[in-house]
Amino acid sequence: MKKLLISMLIILGTLTAYGKSNSENSFRLDRVVLTNEIVGKEPLKTMDTFKLYSKGYFYTEFKDIGEEKTIYHNWYLLQEDGEKTLMASVPLKISGSRWRTWSNKNLFLSGKWSVEAVDEDDTVLSKKEFNVE
Repeated sequence: MKKLLISMLIILGTLTAYGKSNSENSFRLDRVVLTNEIVGKEPLKTMDTFKLYSKGYFYTEFKDIGEEKTIYHNWYLLQEDGEKTLMASVPLKISGSRWRTWSNKNLFLSGKWSVEAVDEDDTVLSKKEFNVE
């Protein structure tokens, strides 16, 4: 009985380790920041309102990526009726154990905006809304 229990625990441990080592699609989005400036690969401050004709930056930090992947930063202008207009889609390659990346957009229209980080399957990983005045 004791040998059977030990064998089962060894098999279970092996299956668990096998599942973790083969999960190449698992990665996590660790940090998301909207800012107006990035210095030394770090955002200076968090913002939710930008001045018209300024530049906004969408900063994302990923961990445990594994093989190279492409994520997208999709910038939208939000309409009053709830619709959204895609203003830019920026593909960004990520890989490794930690990857910091960002995109920027010249904000030339006032109103409510949104920016989303999406994966290759178009799954929204994070979304930030902001105003341009």
